[in-house]
Amino acid sequence: MYRFGCIIILLAVVYGTTLTHDFVWDDTYIIVNNPLLEKLGNIPAFFLSEDTIEESSTGYYRPVTYISFALDRAVWGVNPAGFHLTNLVLHIVAVLLFYAVTAVLFKKERLAFVAALIFALHPVAGETVNFLAGGRNTLLSACFGLLALLFHVRNKPVPALACFTAAIFSKEFALLFPAVFVLYDLRMQREKFRAGRYAPFLVPVAVYLTLRSFAVQKANFLDAINLPDAVAAPYLVARYLLNMVAPFQLKVLYSINPGTTSVILCCVFAGGVTAAVYYFRKHDEILFSAFWFLLFLLPVINIIPLHTTTMMADRYAYFSLMGFSLFLAAVIGKLNGRGMAVVVVALCAVYAAIDMRHNGVWKNDIEFFTRMTKDAPERFVGFKNLGMAYYRKGDTARAVEYLEAGDTKRDISVNYLIGDAYIYWKENRLDKAEKSLRRVVDVNPSNPEPYLLLMMIHEQKGDSDTAQDYRNKVLGMVGSLDKLMTDRTFEMCRTGETYMSKGQYADAEIYLWQALKIDPDYIPALVDMGSLRAGQGKLADAVTYFSKALDLEPFNASARYNLAMVYQMQGRTAEARAEMVKFRDAENREKHKENVLR
Repeated sequence: MYRFGCIIILLAVVYGTTLTHDFVWDDTYIIVNNPLLEKLGNIPAFFLSEDTIEESSTGYYRPVTYISFALDRAVWGVNPAGFHLTNLVLHIVAVLLFYAVTAVLFKKERLAFVAALIFALHPVAGETVNFLAGGRNTLLSACFGLLALLFHVRNKPVPALACFTAAIFSKEFALLFPAVFVLYDLRMQREKFRAGRYAPFLVPVAVYLTLRSFAVQKANFLDAINLPDAVAAPYLVARYLLNMVAPFQLKVLYSINPGTTSVILCCVFAGGVTAAVYYFRKHDEILFSAFWFLLFLLPVINIIPLHTTTMMADRYAYFSLMGFSLFLAAVIGKLNGRGMAVVVVALCAVYAAIDMRHNGVWKNDIEFFTRMTKDAPERFVGFKNLGMAYYRKGDTARAVEYLEAGDTKRDISVNYLIGDAYIYWKENRLDKAEKSLRRVVDVNPSNPEPYLLLMMIHEQKGDSDTAQDYRNKVLGMVGSLDKLMTDRTFEMCRTGETYMSKGQYADAEIYLWQALKIDPDYIPALVDMGSLRAGQGKLADAVTYFSKALDLEPFNASARYNLAMVYQMQGRTAEARAEMVKFRDAENREKHKENVLR
């Protein structure tokens, strides 16, 4: 038990600082602003829901992960410390289970302890522990998967089946565990293959695939297989292995552009590793570690393209790290007692130092996205996210600086360029907005939206001739300028309302501002902007927006009610009462109109 205690204390010391970290990156969308997590009664819905980020499909289906987030929300609210504590506890549990599995498989306590220490403290595991939205699914799947393997080894099929089921509903990686069961039975137990022993595992797999087919838009992930893209597989295997051997250049965002020479060298390297494994094939630890390492890399080496920002990430290698840790422990175990102790202590010290330094990268969005811009300076995503992080903090100068830097990157999409143009326009940086929109025109000249915005910007500048030129181009594309502006206003307003419902006021303001810039008299956007300003505590601005809406539509019940509430917050009691009377009158008129329409 003292070994368990040693592991727990080391991990608490190394990762204890994560408890002071904020939510970072996708945590905001998946955890903080996810309405499904607000009530435990929504848990059944998780089994028919796809993972989404900013309303976009991901192709992932991980209901047990969302159950864990819902439980955290029930206990901690939106305090990030509680979520980080859960991640840390799950990593500790995964390490202890890995220790137990290794000890049972090979009957070598020292080997198991060293392998567990390496896995526990290796820097490649750090991203999985630090990243809530991206790491929780891996931690849960690892814990349940290792438990399933432990029960299988101890010949307890029912608990093994239950844990396997929980594992695959946490993350699809766990679908590979039956292959580990088969290897154990054939290699270590010297048993003949018995299909009936593994048939029960097909039941939860069938249930999982059936439910997934209802939840996920593109349910058949086998359709995504693209063998020409799999040429990068040897390169990715080599990169992951290199990161494990020498974890000194780990990144939060990797740029993967393997050239032909790199792929050839990696294939030669992979061939050498395969030959070495074959040479040591009679050593169970070596064979098992190599099989484990390669098996759990299969889903992340681009044979099936990932629906993520990057082709490679440290968190993808968490399972494979167990195989590497076992291999390294087996090699270290060849040393004499004192030499082994010195190497293990030195490794743990180096790993711990790297971990504690790297943890700081995940402290908050500013730190994280700053590091992303350094890790992948040729990509736009870090600059875009860093710019938006500063914008949400109210630091407009830095926001514009980083957004503009992101606009120069070759991989930025048209939608992001247009979004940045709106921000520049909102902040009265008209030349920057025009520059961004001109790039959109160069990339996608058939898109009418940049011409519409350029028309409005030049109208604001007082350049009527240039504005008319852009107006003519829009008319030549769409025929009806009014319809285009009406549709765009409605779309922006609805998007702003979505962000408001999630409490993302800075993002909501951008879209509502866009709607009002296109149509300053659009009443739903005026009411929404008034509500947003009231939520921000800017009551005078809220009164202005509600009053304008009522000037345009005196019997708008929503505007009357919200204006009454704002007056009440300002201490203007008499005016609040008068507005409530008008609200009831407007409400009665709306009810009467509905009855007539029926």
